[in-house]
Amino acid sequence: MEKKLMGKDKKEEEKDSVVKKGSVLKKDAGKDKKEEEKGSTAKKETGKEKKEEEKGSALKKGAEKDKKEEEKSSASKKEAEKDKKEEEKKEKGKKEEEKKEKDKKEEKKSSDLKKSKADEKEEPQPEAEKAAEEKQEAKATAAAESSPSKPATGTSPDQAKEDEASSIFDELIEKVKNNDAEVTEVNVNNSDCINNETLVRFTEALEFNTVVKLFALANTRADDHVAFAIAIMLKSNKVLTSINLDSNHITGKGILAIFRALLQNNTLTELRFHNQRHICGGKTEMEIAKLLKENTTLLKLGYHFELAGPRMTVTNLLSRNMDKQRQKRLQEQKLAQERGEKKDLLEVPKVGAPKGSPKGSPQPSPKASPKNSPKKGGAPAAPPPPPPPLAPPLINENLRNSLSPATQRKMGDRALPVQEKNSRDQLLAAIRSSNLKQLKKVDLPKLLQ
Repeated sequence: MEKKLMGKDKKEEEKDSVVKKGSVLKKDAGKDKKEEEKGSTAKKETGKEKKEEEKGSALKKGAEKDKKEEEKSSASKKEAEKDKKEEEKKEKGKKEEEKKEKDKKEEKKSSDLKKSKADEKEEPQPEAEKAAEEKQEAKATAAAESSPSKPATGTSPDQAKEDEASSIFDELIEKVKNNDAEVTEVNVNNSDCINNETLVRFTEALEFNTVVKLFALANTRADDHVAFAIAIMLKSNKVLTSINLDSNHITGKGILAIFRALLQNNTLTELRFHNQRHICGGKTEMEIAKLLKENTTLLKLGYHFELAGPRMTVTNLLSRNMDKQRQKRLQEQKLAQERGEKKDLLEVPKVGAPKGSPKGSPQPSPKASPKNSPKKGGAPAAPPPPPPPLAPPLINENLRNSLSPATQRKMGDRALPVQEKNSRDQLLAAIRSSNLKQLKKVDLPKLLQ
């Protein structure tokens, strides 16, 4: 029995050892598989790294290519700049040569003219006339030669046009300077050929002018220089009443300068500066409203305010100025009427006029003067006129009517219509005529108790 038991224990031990060996072998196989998987993942990672390295190298190659292309483009630009510089140098050399040639030609012409003048003094009069004709021909040829060479000296055709335009307005500027009575308006609206210099000349001419009342320069490309010149002009001009600056290039600084000049001007009544290229902005609009508070003559302002506050203040100020102007006009009319009445009262009769009253009495005199009555050979004198009727006796009713108000008087059998009173007037009259004694006691309502 014991032997059998020992055999069984040995068999069981052998089985356990076999099982343990199988489990160890399985574990070793699993480890090998894991190591193989790790190796495959490592290979994959190395492959990815290689691909990334290849991509980085390709990008580097692309960057190098871009750099090379940029260097080529910069080199080409440098070459183009060099060519331009060389061309400019050549042009400058040509211009200098042309200038030298012109100077030489002018010197020759001046020497020829001097010689011709000396010859004219020695020659008789008919020969002098020939020399003058030759001079005129030489001048014409010189002008013809100089006209094509003008663009080479740097003068453009636009400048020539501007010079011609300025010469167009020279006569008008002289008239304004000389206070010509016929020129009462200066209107250069929408003129394409005018420039800022001529506009400044106009403002300088208007500074001491006493005839022109309107100055219109809308759509003339006027800038702040012209606006500052207008501001200086307004400080001394006391006749101009209207200025139009619509559709120009004036900024807020120029417009504020004009409004500051209006503090010293009492004649300008209309100012228009709408539709400028540069927007004025909120600050300038607020300052315009502040400056207008001290001005009492401006009545019309051609500008649309963007902010509601300055817009309302300016409209109120303009209506205030209108009221003040109307009151001044009424006062002037009253003074003129009073002066006219005083003149009528203080009129002195002329020396040759009779001393009697200027107006004849409607009733004839009761007695005829014996001195003035004519006597014609015994003719009977005309009978004297009847005496005037006596005045009616005073009656108390007449006195009452004369002292009563006009609304209660009777004209004949018809009384004047009494003016109807409003409810407000009736209430005020009742309050004035009421007394404390007439007032009645009234119980307070329950809500007020």
